[in-house]
Amino acid sequence: MSASLKVIKSAALLLGMQVVQRGLGIISTLILARILTPDDFGIIALITIVLQFFELLAEIGNQQYIVQKEILRDSDLNTAWTMDILIKSLVALAVICSAPLLSAFFETPELALALTIATLALPLRALRTPGMMQAVREIDYRPLFRLTLWQKGLSFIAVITIAWLYQSYWAIVLGSLLSAAVFAIGSYRVHPYRPKWSLENAREQWSFSQWLLLRGIVGFTRSQVDNLIVSKHFSTSALGGYNLVREISLLPALSAIIPMSEPLLASIARVKDDPDSLAYRVRFSLAIMVTVLTPLTTFLMLYPDLIVLTLLGEQWAAYSHLLRPFALFFLTFCLFALISDAIIALGRVRALFTFDLISTAIIIIILLVFATGSLTNMAWIRGGLAIATTIALLVLLNHWTGFSQTKLLFLIIPGALGSTAGTGLMMVMHLGEIQGFWELAIRGCLFIITSALAAICAAILLLKKTEEWHQVRYILKEFRR
Repeated sequence: MSASLKVIKSAALLLGMQVVQRGLGIISTLILARILTPDDFGIIALITIVLQFFELLAEIGNQQYIVQKEILRDSDLNTAWTMDILIKSLVALAVICSAPLLSAFFETPELALALTIATLALPLRALRTPGMMQAVREIDYRPLFRLTLWQKGLSFIAVITIAWLYQSYWAIVLGSLLSAAVFAIGSYRVHPYRPKWSLENAREQWSFSQWLLLRGIVGFTRSQVDNLIVSKHFSTSALGGYNLVREISLLPALSAIIPMSEPLLASIARVKDDPDSLAYRVRFSLAIMVTVLTPLTTFLMLYPDLIVLTLLGEQWAAYSHLLRPFALFFLTFCLFALISDAIIALGRVRALFTFDLISTAIIIIILLVFATGSLTNMAWIRGGLAIATTIALLVLLNHWTGFSQTKLLFLIIPGALGSTAGTGLMMVMHLGEIQGFWELAIRGCLFIITSALAAICAAILLLKKTEEWHQVRYILKEFRR
């Protein structure tokens, strides 16, 4: 099986997995948005911010280390598993000890106990077999697919049941614990590898992971700085509304787009010593990503009120206007993740950390000086800064790989033309008395269909002589076979 075909098959399997996983996640969010209040979501946002920070302290890039290894040994897997358990257990203990202080800092008494319980998911997740990382390295997502079905299904049932009975944010906290436990136990059912306690290669792994750890802390600050500022300058309800609308804008990214890019990254790592193949695969990956993102971003910006009111309900109407600037954040969130992981696959972790450190400092200064006046200012300035940092990182990637920004711009023209055609149809289409869910469904389907057909026609006219177009045709032909 060719590398490209294996990547596409793995991406298709990941898509199926994410349709189930994120589909249930979306349904869960929409149900909870009608059961819980903005205050509840504000508390959940604070829990998420704190736990994400501490999780980053415990995230030493084991999977990236395993994926980029040219020769993988059992000692590598065993060391990764042992280090994960030790570090995440220590970090969980730190969260428990600091929970009262964090509760006082955010002026939210409910936060202390919720943090103490929620952080137990950290050591639980670390217990999973490292064989799951080996499967990802081999671009074999079948074990992960089977396990995800059980994990998400049981977690969904638990969260909705608890929320329905008690109408409390505790539903999400307890659901995350169950999810972690199911994944850890189930990993030994779907993969045969059995780890042993070992720190044989700890120094080697740490030399790779230390820059990822530092970058993770900086990356967290960059991604959550607006939420942190909102939590200190606005009410808990405002934080809940701001954070939930932002999460809604990122659902397509977290649901399918970023997970589907994982096989692309593995393929990039395999050709990092071949300049021509590297440039081609980076350019091809970016072109696919932008082509997929363009129509989704356009639709988010066209109908923010319709999307928020239909999905979340009337109690979130005051925050619906934030979806338009968050559409820019969605676009750059996906691209930034792909570009960053491609740079990691090249082994330039230290340079990436330096970039993240400088860009994060600039973002914090600009947000504190110009964005604290209103939630609207915060959202628009945050979206603009995300675009600027993504473009800057793209320039660096081009410098290191030579993928050619000019060729990339040419490859994404069909996607831009397709989105323009879809927008034109939306501007002239009137649905009369059809409103709510059916209006969103009809407009969404027609927009995507129109954009896809127009993009395909434009690609046939403009790209039929390019190597990328022949590659797409070959992959589709082999995939059908």
